[in-house]
Amino acid sequence: MKAALTSLLTVVFLIVLPLSALAQSGPPALCKPCVFYAGDFDPTGFYSAAFPDENTFVYDNVKAYGAITIPRNHGVLVEGMLFQVVFNGESKLDPTETPWEIRIGVGEGGGGTLIASGQAFAHIQATGRFGDGPEYSVALKVNPPVALGAGTFWFNLTPQCTNKHDTACGSGQYLVSNTTLQTNNFRGALQPTGQIFVNSQSLNYPYTWENWCDLTNQQACATLSFGLMGKILK
Repeated sequence: MKAALTSLLTVVFLIVLPLSALAQSGPPALCKPCVFYAGDFDPTGFYSAAFPDENTFVYDNVKAYGAITIPRNHGVLVEGMLFQVVFNGESKLDPTETPWEIRIGVGEGGGGTLIASGQAFAHIQATGRFGDGPEYSVALKVNPPVALGAGTFWFNLTPQCTNKHDTACGSGQYLVSNTTLQTNNFRGALQPTGQIFVNSQSLNYPYTWENWCDLTNQQACATLSFGLMGKILK
């Protein structure tokens, strides 16, 4: 267990630190109509990191979850979801059909309640940031849309490379970025800090509903770089 943890944290902290970014203003182009965006990865930040989030032959079914808290007397219609993902390997998904989830009540050791899930074709678009592979916006439609009221909700989309006939799937990895400065955020304050969770069915990384703040330092695990598309209901 200790060896697995050491290996995982090496990936989290070392794979993204060299990234450099192009200038950008506002949320990613694929976050449209954008109702929430946590902010960009900070290429110069000491606590910049990325977290395994993938179904591949390297990390089998490791999921990272980011959260937002919708205030009282408000609501959001979620029509799409976006994660900022570092592609360590081939810059593609195979298959492009990408699973997604929305949950409530996530906590230490438990995934709460799954309130919506599915899979959809994922669009990818380069962010202009590079490290051990480029970072891409990975966005998909949530169909049918999901109406959310007040409360805290956790979101995941899981890039996949599971085609055994695709040689790229033998070594490629996907990691979702954090955002330390929340640059270009849109309603970024909706994300509660320290609520990035990991749930893994991988034998290499047996972490069942672990808060990343238990596995890394408080600065690196504070906020995830992701967004939601849709409408404000009230």
